[in-house]
Amino acid sequence: MTLFRSKVWSPVDIALLKWSCVFFGMVVGAYLYAFIKAYVWVFVSVAILLGIKPTVSYLGADQAGQ
Repeated sequence: MTLFRSKVWSPVDIALLKWSCVFFGMVVGAYLYAFIKAYVWVFVSVAILLGIKPTVSYLGADQAGQ
């Protein structure tokens, strides 16, 4: 059994995975509330920085093929 393999996910599988991640994040956020609140701008900045590359890749995909 390989850990990394290609798989076509069904919409139900994707939705269940996303909801499980949301609930896991809620639990972790409840335990780490004081730490997160103290460094909220750091977390917001990191989230924005991590989102730049996928956004550029998605929006620039039309021009890459030309």
